[in-house]
Amino acid sequence: MRLSFLPRALKDGVFRILREAGLAERRCACCLAPFTPPEDGGAPLLQPWMREAEALFCPECRPSFVRREAGYCPWCGEPSPVKDAPCMPCGRCLRRLPPWDGYLFFGVHEGPLREMVLRGKFGGGLPALDALGRLLAEVCREEYSAAPLPDAIVPLPLHRKRLLARGFRQCAELCRPVSRAIGVPVRNGLLFRNTGAAPQAMRRKQERLGLAQVFRASPEAAGLHILLVDDVVTTGTTMERAAECLKAAGAARIDAASVSRASMRG
Repeated sequence: MRLSFLPRALKDGVFRILREAGLAERRCACCLAPFTPPEDGGAPLLQPWMREAEALFCPECRPSFVRREAGYCPWCGEPSPVKDAPCMPCGRCLRRLPPWDGYLFFGVHEGPLREMVLRGKFGGGLPALDALGRLLAEVCREEYSAAPLPDAIVPLPLHRKRLLARGFRQCAELCRPVSRAIGVPVRNGLLFRNTGAAPQAMRRKQERLGLAQVFRASPEAAGLHILLVDDVVTTGTTMERAAECLKAAGAARIDAASVSRASMRG
C-alpha cells in the first residue's frame, strides 16, 4: 500500500493499525519474498532514497540497491572501477562533451539492479518498473530541490512496432513516479522514434556507437527545459541521438537521466 501522500503522523498510525491486523506485509520488489517494511517508513536521518529502498526491498536484497554517489564521470556517468573515487571526467568526455547539459542516474548496471531493469524491459514486469522509477524519482527530487525544475519529462520512445510487440513503454512507466515526485508533466508527444531497429542490447558496442539518427522531435520542444529518461545507458549513443534531436528542435536545456549506468569497459 502506497501511503506517501499522507502526513507522517497519519501514515505512522495507518502502518501501526495494519501491522496489528497482520496486513502490513508486502513483497520485495526484487526477490518477491514477503517482508514487513519499517513501521515509521525509515529512520528520519536516512537519505530519501534509502528510506525508499527500505519500503521496496527486503533486508536481504536492500544492500544490492545502493545509489552511486562517487566514482563516476559527472558528464556521462561512466563508472570508475573504484566506487569511492572522486568524480572525474572520463576520457571520452574530455575529448567531446555529450549533447545534454546534466546527467542523473541511480546506480551501476550490475547485479540485482541490472536484473530488475531487464525484468522490467523484457519480462513485462510493471511492478519492477514502478520500483525502479521510485528510486530514480528520489534522485531527481534531490537534484531539483536546489535547481530549476524542467518543463517536461520525456521518456525515450519505442517504435510503434516494438510497442505493439511489448505492450507497454518501459521508459514511460519509469517516468510516472518521477513526475509525481517533482510535479512535472510527462510529455510523450515531444519525441518519436522513426525506425524499428534492433534493440541496443542486441547490438555490438561498435554498432551502438555508430547508430544513425532514429528520432524526430516536435516543434513544441522549442524553448523547453526537458528531462530525458531512459532505463539504462550503456554507450550513451541512443540518449545522445535523442538529446541532439531535441536540441535541434530548439530545446533550451536537456537533462538526461537513467535508472542505471553500464560501463563502456564491458
